[in-house]
Amino acid sequence: MQPWLIGLTALALVSVVKADTELQQAVQTPTIEFQSDTDIGLWARFHFAIHSRDFATTRAFYRRLGFTEGIGGFPLSNTHAMARALGMFEHCQYQLEHGEVILLPKSVNITGIDLLQWRDPYNDAAPYARPNHLGMAYATLLTTDLDADYAALTRQGVGFLSSPFGVPGNRFVFFQDPDGIYLKLEESPIPQSTDSESTHIVGMPYIGINVSDLEQSLAFYKRFGYTDVKPINEQTLSLAESAAWGFDQPIRYRGADIAIKRGDRHRLRLLQWLSPFDPEPAYPPPINHKGINRLALTVPDLERAVDILSAQGVAFLSEPAACCTGTEADTGGIVHAIDPDGVFLELVGNLPPRPVPPQPEHCPPLEIRYAE
Repeated sequence: MQPWLIGLTALALVSVVKADTELQQAVQTPTIEFQSDTDIGLWARFHFAIHSRDFATTRAFYRRLGFTEGIGGFPLSNTHAMARALGMFEHCQYQLEHGEVILLPKSVNITGIDLLQWRDPYNDAAPYARPNHLGMAYATLLTTDLDADYAALTRQGVGFLSSPFGVPGNRFVFFQDPDGIYLKLEESPIPQSTDSESTHIVGMPYIGINVSDLEQSLAFYKRFGYTDVKPINEQTLSLAESAAWGFDQPIRYRGADIAIKRGDRHRLRLLQWLSPFDPEPAYPPPINHKGINRLALTVPDLERAVDILSAQGVAFLSEPAACCTGTEADTGGIVHAIDPDGVFLELVGNLPPRPVPPQPEHCPPLEIRYAE
């Protein structure tokens, strides 16, 4: 087994995580051979976060898509440092209603979704109205039988933007989850087996991120290790294909697929929309907005990564915070970098153990709350 798979495979095999020692697996990384003094060692996409109004309804929806496994047991409240890491600077502690990292078993790549329902602070604002909004606009799911999945999900009342568009082996269709978050169902050109009893979805090839300046964003993501770049030439889509994106006019964009050259070699798709262009910024902090609100990436040494990126002008939302038990036993941590359009990139990695920072003077004593 490749080294990068060890930790994530272990996580995938755990249906419910409760012990403090097991929680640490979520932020452990293998030994990485750095390629240069500016290499942060990025090696995998751990998950992306979806914040939902109703956890039970949304969880049931993703189970129908095939996300039948999950990792639970994480604290529903945490330290003030963890609240700061999410941009919740005025909160003594945040409070979650529910939370679980959900997984697609036997997928061809990493498919983790950090599904959360916030209690305090809670933001009920709707997610992006259209898939051209700046920021993380959609996630792409790979299916081996687009027609069967489209028909089955339609019967279940799932709302699609159109019927599938394209030619065999190269087709797609957009739909939305219960909160209105966009998902793109894309057809696999190569037949693959699936053991799913719900759909034929086998993986998550890329996350769609809309940018205002492609060259600026390419330079930014290169600092993180996304050096494998495949340009998407400027193109104007037909009315029929534009309608599949949810637009009644021809759309025009340019972009690139970017990937890392180690670990899981995951991809991101950067698109700069030329027409129609929506200049509204990505979700602001705190990181609790409904929608795809952050992308978690794993690095071997969190402090080293922050030092390297800070020296190159990368902005961070806060200082690193120990994660995830709220005790001195934590040996990992998180921090959020901010891309040129305001997208939150959560770096997850090893962090030397340290005393739990005291709560601010005006705050009650620290209370780490778990689901009953």
